[in-house]
Amino acid sequence: MSASPSRPEDKHVDGAKRRLSHLAGLSQKTEEAERKILAAAEDRLAVVDADLDKLRPRVELNPVAAGRYQDRMIERGHLVLVIARARKVIGL
Repeated sequence: MSASPSRPEDKHVDGAKRRLSHLAGLSQKTEEAERKILAAAEDRLAVVDADLDKLRPRVELNPVAAGRYQDRMIERGHLVLVIARARKVIGL
């Protein structure tokens, strides 16, 4: 008994299933990467906030401290954006 010839529709369905499976895998990898990015950004934000607390009292009297404070504020803004984007991707 020979196998019945496969229909063209079956090939399209099989191809679509393979693509969907591949995309699901990519989605999972993306979420894992975003979770790592989120954790790293939150850790760095804690360090930056601690630096800001240390620099704040010296800002008005020390131009070097003022420059470092400004740099940390810019970095803090970037981190807040990274955290927001990662949370959005993850769905938090």
